[in-house]
Amino acid sequence: MYISSGMFEIRKLQRVGAATLTVSLPKKWVVKKGLKAGDRVTLVENEDGSLRLDVGEVKPEETRFTINYDLCSSNGMLTRLIIGAYMQGADVVKITSTNALTTDVINEVQATIDRLPGFEIVEQTYRRIIIQSFIDPSKFPIEGLLKRLQVMVTSMLNQVVSSIADGTYGNVEEIIRQESRVDELYFLTIRQLFLALRRWHLGMGLGIDSPVYAAGARLIAKALEDIGDMIEDVAKELSSIKRSSARISPEVTKKLEELGVTVQTLFGKTMKALFSLDVELLNEVFNSILHVLEHQNRLAEEILLMANDGRLLSSLRTIVWSFSFIARCCKIIAEVAFNRLTRMPSNVISIEKA
Repeated sequence: MYISSGMFEIRKLQRVGAATLTVSLPKKWVVKKGLKAGDRVTLVENEDGSLRLDVGEVKPEETRFTINYDLCSSNGMLTRLIIGAYMQGADVVKITSTNALTTDVINEVQATIDRLPGFEIVEQTYRRIIIQSFIDPSKFPIEGLLKRLQVMVTSMLNQVVSSIADGTYGNVEEIIRQESRVDELYFLTIRQLFLALRRWHLGMGLGIDSPVYAAGARLIAKALEDIGDMIEDVAKELSSIKRSSARISPEVTKKLEELGVTVQTLFGKTMKALFSLDVELLNEVFNSILHVLEHQNRLAEEILLMANDGRLLSSLRTIVWSFSFIARCCKIIAEVAFNRLTRMPSNVISIEKA
């Protein structure tokens, strides 16, 4: 599960006695780990048959990133580099410049770290900003983060469907605020996954047993983050309709509500199937996704044909497309869940290695 730091050597096996084979350890690695004769190490066989040499938990080295702001010429580059460093597990991020950092730059840095849990500015001068992480990664198991993402997204989806049903199109500001929180949890989840892949003991503590699990968890996190974005788009379109003089007919409102409730139900079943790994429920979700998408296409056509105000068409198209995209995200999550299910022996499936 551990991701290599770059060292690669080929060593010959040596016979010691009648039946024992040994291999020496690289001197630089032994010194780096502080090992000496008589110390105990553990050999663990990985899923692919390779062996991992475990010397116990070692305090990780601090990871520092330095960003040269003078080379950040494109709009948004600094923000993306800070977020990238965060997700890669940076402990410290230093932003430097040969010129004085402007108020706009400082505000951009502050706005960025406000979206990154545990990141704080600890030093600021005319030409330098230092950001430090105060996160204890051992406190945030991956499944717990995914469940928190589910709760946030479920709340957003419930609110937007209710807004359609009652015709008030309210709660937009609350939905947007919650979407920002979804982004924060997503960034933290990816950071945890990257850290866990580099630190085996941390990964095991977080519930990550292999890179396969980590890859699936990242797909789930991204799907949930995308769903949050789509719900925000729906909320913004509803707000735009509310501000305009255009009005949605009761017939169109009913169809939109039907579409929203269909997606709401599908999302709830998908997440329940993911966390329970109930094979019957998973299969039901898969079978219903295609039906839901076909149903959505029919509803979309009906809704757009019923719209009697040209000013509404753009907003209605966005709303319908967003709900369809959420259904496709559910398909991705269900696929990951099925992959998880088939990795583990159960009363439905057995696994043998010849």
